[in-house]
Amino acid sequence: MDVVKLPKKFREVCYAITDGHDEMLETLESFSKYPHQITAVKAEVAYYNMDYENALKYDLDILPFFDEWYYSNVGDEHMAAMSFAAIKLQREAQVIEAFTLEQERIRSEGGTQSRSNYCEIMKSYLQKGTMPFSDRDEMHYHDPADGKDIEELCQELKTKVKKIDFDSVDGKTKLFHACCSSGTAKEAVKVYEQISNERLSELVYENAIVRYLYLGEREKAIQTMERMATARLWSVAAPTQVRPMRFFKLPFMHAFLDNEEVLKRIRDAAYIDNGTVIRK
Repeated sequence: MDVVKLPKKFREVCYAITDGHDEMLETLESFSKYPHQITAVKAEVAYYNMDYENALKYDLDILPFFDEWYYSNVGDEHMAAMSFAAIKLQREAQVIEAFTLEQERIRSEGGTQSRSNYCEIMKSYLQKGTMPFSDRDEMHYHDPADGKDIEELCQELKTKVKKIDFDSVDGKTKLFHACCSSGTAKEAVKVYEQISNERLSELVYENAIVRYLYLGEREKAIQTMERMATARLWSVAAPTQVRPMRFFKLPFMHAFLDNEEVLKRIRDAAYIDNGTVIRK
């Protein structure tokens, strides 16, 4: 299956939908040569409208065609969202069967093995009701008993990184990661708040969210989700990435994606183009 290259006009319509112009979905329908890409966009919009019936229908239709995207994360994110929707709709058995059929197709056609593996991961999620990777530290974060303070972490970084500037975004980001590795949640978010208005990596946002939740700072966690949505790092994989589908792969996000008010805040934040998004 070949990767599909989308024409400029198709991409421009996708960008408009990313900016919140859902009325452009009708225009997208006119590009009849790209049915799977159109359906993927419709699915993403439906997920963020909590229209799980249609979202799941769309994704079931295009499940065998995710090799048409260059980056595998597009298919993985949609499969995570499908599993999320299946649980909401109590249609786990249907989606497990769909993933099994997709694995059989991959074996018979020599498709992407990593996708088959992810099908297996999602099937396990649907059977057990436990999101993959939920056993990792980010779902059960606790401050280390011997957590180091910022001064100690700064001294350690100075010995590892020549000419580190703790007044720069890069220096503060390195310090934030050191806090996440060996410090405390309180120290980590203190550093994060000094750079929170910058465009940061997804890992920084995710680690900050986890630590805010640990500290009981729910509103600050949601604000960080909004910043992550606005940064639009999730959108660079493909023009069809019109909503932050990566959030469905993050176990600590699921309680928020199930909350209509919070989901709307994330969706509205994703509409904002901060001017740094690279569009090809």
